Amino acid sequence: MVTCQELQDLNLGKLGTAVTQWQEMLKKLVTLADGGDGGINAADFERKANGADWKGDNAAVTKEFTTTTARQFDDMVTEARSIHKILDEAHTDLKKHKEDLRTTIDKWTKRYIYIDEKGSAMYSGPPREVEGGPKEQPSQDEVDQAAREVGRILEAANETDRIAARALRTHARSKYDFDEKGFSGLKDADRQQGIEDADAMVKLAAKGDAMTDAELKRFNEISRHHRDNPAFAERFATRLGPEGTLEFWRSLADPGHGRTPDPDSDRAKTLAKVQDNLGITLANATRVDTPAMQEWKNRVIELGDDPIKHPNGMPSAPYGFQVLGPLMTEGKWDTDFLNKYGEKLIAFERKSDDPVLGGPDQLWENRFNPAQLSYPPGGTKPDCDPVANLMEALGHNPEASVRFFEGSTGSGKDSISNWDYLVNKDGEGARAWPTDDDGKTTGYKYLGHALEAGTLGYAYDDKDQPVPPLNTAEDKAARDQRTLLMDRVVDHYSTADKIDKQDGIRDSLANMAVGHIDSLNYSMADWGSTGEATGRDRFYGADASRLRDFGETGATGFLRALASDEGSYETVSVAQQVYGTSTMAAHGDNPDDAMNAGLKSVRMHGLLDEARTEAIGKEFAEDKDKRNLELEKQGEWRKFAGEAAVGVGVGVATALIVPTGGAALIAVPIALETVGGAINTQISVDTLQWLKDNEFDNHDDSVTGIDKAKQDGQRNAMTPLVNYAEANGMTAKEFEEWVMKAETKYNDGGDIGDTDDARGW
Repeated sequence: MVTCQELQDLNLGKLGTAVTQWQEMLKKLVTLADGGDGGINAADFERKANGADWKGDNAAVTKEFTTTTARQFDDMVTEARSIHKILDEAHTDLKKHKEDLRTTIDKWTKRYIYIDEKGSAMYSGPPREVEGGPKEQPSQDEVDQAAREVGRILEAANETDRIAARALRTHARSKYDFDEKGFSGLKDADRQQGIEDADAMVKLAAKGDAMTDAELKRFNEISRHHRDNPAFAERFATRLGPEGTLEFWRSLADPGHGRTPDPDSDRAKTLAKVQDNLGITLANATRVDTPAMQEWKNRVIELGDDPIKHPNGMPSAPYGFQVLGPLMTEGKWDTDFLNKYGEKLIAFERKSDDPVLGGPDQLWENRFNPAQLSYPPGGTKPDCDPVANLMEALGHNPEASVRFFEGSTGSGKDSISNWDYLVNKDGEGARAWPTDDDGKTTGYKYLGHALEAGTLGYAYDDKDQPVPPLNTAEDKAARDQRTLLMDRVVDHYSTADKIDKQDGIRDSLANMAVGHIDSLNYSMADWGSTGEATGRDRFYGADASRLRDFGETGATGFLRALASDEGSYETVSVAQQVYGTSTMAAHGDNPDDAMNAGLKSVRMHGLLDEARTEAIGKEFAEDKDKRNLELEKQGEWRKFAGEAAVGVGVGVATALIVPTGGAALIAVPIALETVGGAINTQISVDTLQWLKDNEFDNHDDSVTGIDKAKQDGQRNAMTPLVNYAEANGMTAKEFEEWVMKAETKYNDGGDIGDTDDARGW
């Protein structure tokens, strides 16, 4: 394995010299093989040998030896060309990896993040209190991001090293002959190596649960190396076959007869890694467009409602949907496959839903024929519900998610949309999601993941979320599909009660709100249907950013429902701070427009603050001490968020530190595509563990009571306006007028978020 220090110190001079020397050698060998300089060459020698009049033993032996020797020169050229190409591409790639590493380390060094010789990252600067120290110490999320970036570079360098070394060893294997086949480059070498390894892994997979721990680790290592190799994936899947694939995991995961691994055992931990790597391999295979792979996908779907028996005769026979399900929680599965698979899965589940036999809970729990199919047992992944597995797969494929929630099953009166079946909990014919022993429905978390991917345009757990582009007609059409799905989300989850009925979905809804904070602001800027008359489209750049009007009523209900909870309130309010500031920056050349943008954001803050404050009053109506404690936490949060808020300036892009309550960590993406292209970037809202002892607090003693909490919210909402006024030299009199307007807007927002002023007080 190439370490960080080794890549930094890598001397590519000798490799560069080898590339040059092999290039010269190749030229000479080509001349010897084919001629071109008028000298003796193998091609001419072979022609003369074939044209000569051989007699006796010479005709039977010597001629064959002579012509074979001549052809060896062609093989020699093939091998030399392959070696030169491998060395040349390895030199080019390693040079780039080294440069990328240097650039990345330099970037993070400026943020006081040190990368050690192994690639680990850590803060290396002085405390904020020390003179000359950073104003903001990097958050743990920034440190983790630095380590991930370095890790990706090291992984790529190791891939280059592994593929090149193995290709060169292949050429060195034969002591007495030259290879008649070579490699056209590293990509071709990787492909051929993948095919070789896939064939070996299929033979190993034939052992099923008889694989030793060492063999299992070997299987895991090879599949990890080829996680992104389409040739390996397609070869492995098609050689194993649809039935073989399901039987393999069925056998490996749950051998039974007292041999199913203990959850805490090393084998169970290895199986968890195998499950991930095997799942990623199969996901990659489904995206390979070959007749054999299409046949595999079609047959796997057919096997979904078939019981998959254990080859050793165990009585338990889970459905194919259940066997494949755990393997679908990792990787990006083919869009068309996911939708066809999902359609059959939902149709089968609905057909099996019986008032006597029971619904999905009974169908999938398999009480009488249990099988351990997901690793680690009792982990964070869906256990035995294949619909939850499907949701997790959709959470990694945005295009498939959008299509799926547009689809339906059944026909005529029996028809129901996938949205109504899965989302509309109280609707007629809706799914009764299975519950665990605590009465909770963990599947809603995975439903949230699917909706998150569909509305945001990237995998829900992508640590470095890309902003989907808006350059082509296809990009814009995809954006419209996402905002249409988000419209349905906003309309449906319009009350806290609806959100709370689907335990586990709230975090995803908050992330969706952040990703569409631009359209939510746009929707709220239509009081009394005056948006068109006031130039709302121009002000928010609606056409350029493909904004959608969710309706003021729907947007209000959705935001109010989210803000009622501490965690989602914190997430959305910081996103609003970022977006509101960015719209001010986008209008920075026009003070009136900039300050008006600030006023619109202040109104949004008023809505969010009132909703949260009201929720606190309702929750702790009978306990004044707890109520004041929650208000105190809200006040501290608002003051800290205000201090960390991004400053105003065209083109500004900075990170916000976001404590999220307790020791929880979140990472929130926000795309800022505002008027005139003044800001067109992504701000990842970095995270920081909530400092329970308020070490971040440079203010007076903690606030108590609703009045102080509201005051902190008002101060936070006004921060961008104050910054802008100071930066543009506004007089006190000029700014006073804006303060008066802002107060009105903030109170207006509070009125919108207020459902019952007397509730809980």
